Amino acid sequence: MSYGYSYIINEVKTFKNVSIIGNTTEHRNIFCIRIGEGDIPIVFAASFHGLEYLTTPALVSFAHNFDKMTQYHNKVQIYFVPMVNPDGVEIALHGINPSNFYHKKIIEHVGITDFSNVWQANASGVDINHNFNADWKSVCKAPSPTKYGGEFPESEPETRAVVSLLQQIEPELFIAFHSQGKEIYYDFNGMESELARTNATEIARLAGYTAVRAEGTASFGGAKDWYVQEYHKEAYTVELGFGKNPLPLSQLEGMVKDTNTICIGLIDKLIQRGCK
Repeated sequence: MSYGYSYIINEVKTFKNVSIIGNTTEHRNIFCIRIGEGDIPIVFAASFHGLEYLTTPALVSFAHNFDKMTQYHNKVQIYFVPMVNPDGVEIALHGINPSNFYHKKIIEHVGITDFSNVWQANASGVDINHNFNADWKSVCKAPSPTKYGGEFPESEPETRAVVSLLQQIEPELFIAFHSQGKEIYYDFNGMESELARTNATEIARLAGYTAVRAEGTASFGGAKDWYVQEYHKEAYTVELGFGKNPLPLSQLEGMVKDTNTICIGLIDKLIQRGCK
């Protein structure tokens, strides 16, 4: 089964409350699913990177499970963004179309025509998780399969869509799902709370993951970094699965299980401390 844009279009039809929070460079919708009517807002988002498309079905599976967990619905309100970067996912899964205007520009900048196993960016060659305004710097100097932060922070429609949602909701908990490594990043430039470090450590142990401080290019420009910087609330980057992207489909079942464990564990902690 392919977990590209057609998959998410079909999946959102199965939920009651679905909105569109933005459109991509290639005019695909960025969908958001809302479940629950409680006082505690939460945002979960996946597939910031093209090759990390298995994070989408992992998050969608949890959304379906949570939809049935009615005991939570009067306590929390969760906003699911299952595919932040559908253009990048489509390129990673299906390659490029030489007649496509944006793909022509990619070929000109990048100098390659085979993007299998390398494409993490969006249709403009910008790495969304380096495009947020949090210690922003462009690791690469030009559009690239990965790590090009764009001409300036929030230059990309996908980034702006996530920022706008977070500004509107101001969630008590935000998780950006990535792959791979079985790690939970909880820090950003020393701005994270002691609570975030403690919770990350406990939930990581529960899921068989490791709570770590991000290093190198993983330590800036990301969605979690921006949210910690701007709101000083709980925010994590969760690296599902283990190996090399794109992860094999055989890992999806484990990724689904881990997503459920991590999400419910952190939701329960929010409710227990009466966070509002």
